[in-house]
Amino acid sequence: MPEPKQPLADAESAARSAREVGADAQPAAKLHVQLADEQIAKAKALIADGDNDKATYVLLRARADAELGLALAREQAALDDKKKAIEQSSTTLNANPQGTRP
Repeated sequence: MPEPKQPLADAESAARSAREVGADAQPAAKLHVQLADEQIAKAKALIADGDNDKATYVLLRARADAELGLALAREQAALDDKKKAIEQSSTTLNANPQGTRP
């Protein structure tokens, strides 16, 4: 089996994307990205040993973990945005108690 260059690139890209979205600031997302990093390192060792078939499967798992970390980080960002919007809305309503528009 040929060297799994594309699966390696996909897994690394997903892990990088998760970090860029803020996965390191959220414990569950950070855990999945760390798992992905460990699996990527293991896959690189397998590739170096010539076990490309097993490396491909490890990289698929790494990509899945990284994508889960990315999804969790995006979810947290969306929840934070929602909270800010609610706070702004409450502030605006409290500033205009008669219900008039600003």
